Amino acid sequence: MKKFKIFAVLALAAFAICGLSQTVFAAQHLGSGKTHLLVSPTKQRVSIEPGTSYKGSFEVHNAGQEDFSYTVYATPYTVIDDQYNVSYDKKNEYSYIADWVTFSQTEGHLDPDEEQVINFTVDVPSDAPGGGQYAAFMVETADTRDQHNIGVINRVGMVFYASVSGTTNRCAKIINNDVNGFLFAPPITATSLVENCGNVHGDIEYTLKVWPLFSNEEIYTNEENPDTKIILPGTRRFATTSWDSAPALGLYWVEHTVKIFDQSITTSKLVIIIPLWLIILIAAFIIAVVFHLVSRHRARKNEKMEKASSKND
Repeated sequence: MKKFKIFAVLALAAFAICGLSQTVFAAQHLGSGKTHLLVSPTKQRVSIEPGTSYKGSFEVHNAGQEDFSYTVYATPYTVIDDQYNVSYDKKNEYSYIADWVTFSQTEGHLDPDEEQVINFTVDVPSDAPGGGQYAAFMVETADTRDQHNIGVINRVGMVFYASVSGTTNRCAKIINNDVNGFLFAPPITATSLVENCGNVHGDIEYTLKVWPLFSNEEIYTNEENPDTKIILPGTRRFATTSWDSAPALGLYWVEHTVKIFDQSITTSKLVIIIPLWLIILIAAFIIAVVFHLVSRHRARKNEKMEKASSKND
């Protein structure tokens, strides 16, 4: 117990000295309730030309109760696995753009409910490769203190998706598209894995349709507003599409469509939703019936044997 307490104190001290780093790309609370840093917009998509300069801007807003100072910088934006976890340190051929960016200011100070516009310039080299380039424009507060007096560094960012003119290749593979056919409880789900084998980003669309087993009338579809996720070149993306409000019991025909670039694959499957307690109840009923039938069979057999024995006597 003493070793655990010592370890906890050392860990707390390390956090207090080094600070905690948090990064988000949405308008949400980051700090202690008094520090609330926002960036708008959270993403931009642009087309740029080699040998030219692209100018843009974004806003930094203090929506909290205390003033703070901040710094601005650019980092690579790369994906490290098919769950689409992101790295801001790892570089590849699609993150050169982080070195092409300059900002109108790299430091600032905001009072509560104050906002400032940050202008940026992307100087595209004349020999820039065609295809996608990706960076995150970060805004980071100075070291602040939370309610436990632990140092916290709040960081938000805008993702910058750029398409550089030149030799581009739109290539994608839908590796897997499957519907879960047996469920103990909602939601009805479908999973898919898509690979981007080209050098430009694209949008994957996921459409889910559900019909009752004995009806042609859809009870759910997101066809008018399909789920959409971006996929970067040289990556794979795993995704789950779901109908969260599905009934807890039933038989349904489910159709899931994955679309990327000019490719589209549809999977259809019969889906059974049956609660575990109902399976146990049915199993118990079957066992009881079997036990009853076996018992009756044995009773009759014993009765016949007794009758035969009495005749022989």
